[in-house]
Amino acid sequence: MGGAKPGRNERCPCGSGRKFKRCHGGPNFNYEEMISRGAEEAQRRAEINRIQRQRQQGLGRPITAAQRAGKRNVAVGHRLFQGVWPTFHDFLYSYILDVLGRDWFEAQAQPEHNERHPVIQWHERFLLASKVANLAPGETRQTRMTGAISAFLTLAYDLYTLEHNNDQTRTPQLRKSLIGRLKCQDQFNGVRYEIRVAAMLLRAGFELEWEDETNRRTKHVEYTATYPRTGKAFGVECKIRNQDAAKQANQHLGKFAGLVSDALKKETPHDRLIFVDLNTQAYPYVPGGPHDWRTISVNTLRKFEAQPKAALLPPAVVFITNYPDHHHLDTQVPDAGAVVEGFKIDDYRTGELLTLQQKIEMRVRNPEVEALVASIHEHIDLPSTFEGEIPGLPSNRLLIGHRYQMDDGVVGILEDACVMDDNGMVALAIERDEGGRAIYTNQLTPEEFAAWKRYPETFFGQIRQKPGPMSDPMELYDSLKAIHVSTPKEKLLQFMGDHREHFAAFTQPDLLDVYLQGMVNSVMERAGPQDVPVHIRRMKPPPKRAV
Repeated sequence: MGGAKPGRNERCPCGSGRKFKRCHGGPNFNYEEMISRGAEEAQRRAEINRIQRQRQQGLGRPITAAQRAGKRNVAVGHRLFQGVWPTFHDFLYSYILDVLGRDWFEAQAQPEHNERHPVIQWHERFLLASKVANLAPGETRQTRMTGAISAFLTLAYDLYTLEHNNDQTRTPQLRKSLIGRLKCQDQFNGVRYEIRVAAMLLRAGFELEWEDETNRRTKHVEYTATYPRTGKAFGVECKIRNQDAAKQANQHLGKFAGLVSDALKKETPHDRLIFVDLNTQAYPYVPGGPHDWRTISVNTLRKFEAQPKAALLPPAVVFITNYPDHHHLDTQVPDAGAVVEGFKIDDYRTGELLTLQQKIEMRVRNPEVEALVASIHEHIDLPSTFEGEIPGLPSNRLLIGHRYQMDDGVVGILEDACVMDDNGMVALAIERDEGGRAIYTNQLTPEEFAAWKRYPETFFGQIRQKPGPMSDPMELYDSLKAIHVSTPKEKLLQFMGDHREHFAAFTQPDLLDVYLQGMVNSVMERAGPQDVPVHIRRMKPPPKRAV
């Protein structure tokens, strides 16, 4: 922060949102306090950006970009790109043209349309959508994310993730080999999925090391994924059903179990993470319905696990995915995602009813898988901003500490805000300039309401606890733990009341765990028994394993 005194009508550098003359510019001007408050405000904003950036980009290396002289510099691994890119999506478009080569794009556009490389077909539809939007230079506008646009930009983002995290992939000449295979139509589906899974692992905080593809003496996994926080390594194998299999009846998911079997036969000295993409057309998600690929695939896997030919196969955590952008090129994809199932292991059995203690113990046993599952569910959208900003919000959005003029002419500082219902109505606490406080209501736009649901802790410019009821016991446990993690042991013993003597020898972490589990179980008991969804009740039980 510079040393020059701000103007009387400028916003105070302390971050209060008030004019300088009404804040630290009064007769009792305290420059040191203003500087201290300003530093705290800068730290708060940096933490908000960190939270939002991590929610958008994951735990890998964050987007590194800087604006200068009307142009943006973007670092990708050891390379530096420069251009005029209003959004990160714009950059990704230029990036994939650079990676695959503009000459390659031009050459591949020559064959008949149905013989063109899939990436070229996606690109043509991308350009058509841009032409229809008719944007002026530098103009940005939210566009419907069709399957073609999603497929094209997601591939660009996954390639970017691999290069940007090149220090975590630890394999020389990796990009050259992957890109060469990516350009071959007969290898495209397989290597595309291999790249997708690698990017997912990197965003979850893993480090990767590819196996030697020139070694034909053994059937080895795709790569080894190591989780730095624990040092545990996993052998990762990726499989995707081919187009012929995708044409078979959906309920049979042809060749799915065979792909799992083939993946489990690959050699690795580590525990296994198996990824299999169903590569099938998507329908609106109806749990237990005829197109519920999650339930159908889990049942198929459990049936295969019970067969004699599965007896000699090793255990694994199996991620069953369906990312069907290429099946819905001109429409939005109605359903995509992943489900995790334990194969010959008790953990991660889909639909298994566990107590809170069992869930905590499973998380302690599998911090690496927990991190991966959380990342897959969290990092589902392509980031569109460079710095972690919430995209698509107006410049006059509601921010605590800022001044607003209300509909009745009152001007004041927004002290607090709370979304009240599922329609986006928000209550505002305003400190009026003429004195006193008042409560107003305001309606969020659909775009603002969607952004609040995505970033409830930071939407109003402050870091706060995630609002709303929590029906998941683990989510409630984690929320309470964040509040009480620093509570002294003596205070926790007081909370135990008449039972304190039974826990006097516990350490603070163990005592906190007992206290929190008691609180959560009490809340869940008062809420009453939870209904088990029909599709879970109908799910084939996992085979019984010999102890």
